[in-house]
Amino acid sequence: MQDSSDNFQDSQSQSSEQRQKGSVPSFLVRLFDIMENEDLKEIIGWNTEGNAFIVRNQQLLADKILPKYFKHKNYPSFLRQLNMYNFKKSKADEINQKFEHKWFRRDGRALLTNIKRRNQEENDDKDEIPQIVDEIEQFKKAQKELKNEIQAIADSQKQLQIALQQIMQQNETLFQESQQLTQELSNMQSKNQQRFANYSNILTEIVQRLQQEQEEELRNRDNNQPQIAGEQKKASVIQIKQEQPSQQQQQFFSQQQNNLSANSLQFLMNMSANKNAFNFQMFSQLKQQQGNMQMFQNGSAQQPQNDVRKNEIKKESEQ
Repeated sequence: MQDSSDNFQDSQSQSSEQRQKGSVPSFLVRLFDIMENEDLKEIIGWNTEGNAFIVRNQQLLADKILPKYFKHKNYPSFLRQLNMYNFKKSKADEINQKFEHKWFRRDGRALLTNIKRRNQEENDDKDEIPQIVDEIEQFKKAQKELKNEIQAIADSQKQLQIALQQIMQQNETLFQESQQLTQELSNMQSKNQQRFANYSNILTEIVQRLQQEQEEELRNRDNNQPQIAGEQKKASVIQIKQEQPSQQQQQFFSQQQNNLSANSLQFLMNMSANKNAFNFQMFSQLKQQQGNMQMFQNGSAQQPQNDVRKNEIKKESEQ
């Protein structure tokens, strides 16, 4: 018993030192001192986890410990003090009672400053009310700004949808115009191809006709060999020589025929290289050359005779 008395005195001295600090209520300081006294753990002490304490003998607590630390033996009063500081009561087992608080822990003396009485917490709550109201107002303001931003985003999205719809309509219009232009181009190509085929047939017919006329003229010239004697023979020879074309006339006719063939071939090549373009100037030249050839064959186109050739024909007629 002497040892227990000495321990009580030591605990009281520690409690007095703690009270001098004035930062923690004396009830909590004394309660923590009781928990730290290993000699009292059979009556009251920490649980295994150290996050609560267990009252193992209520009678000894009221008779021996409460008078030394709190100057009374009233166990219900001790319970009211615990309840005032928000200690939660529960059963550790069928006999013992357990009390716990989130700031009352083993080796956590510094945490005692966080434990407050109920009325003090209510006052603190009242002090926090303006702050809470201010936070609510800020939240409402932020919520309003967020709604405005959401509305702005919705408006922008609507404008984008309208712009997208307009772009789609424009694309549809452009596609239809492109199809129409493609059809027109195809029709133009078909017409030009048909026109090219017609011109090719015309030129081919012209060239064939000229060749046939030339061959016919050569056959007629070979078959026209008169058998005339005497003066009639001379007169016939003179007449034949006069009717027969001179060498210059033959060269002119051959040159005109070659030019016509070459120009016809060049015209066909140009039309084949560019079917969409038609050279009306070259076609007009070909028609003119064809007319000149026909006039030359009919005797309308006259070439100047050489004076030397005239003299030779005159001498032959005199003989």
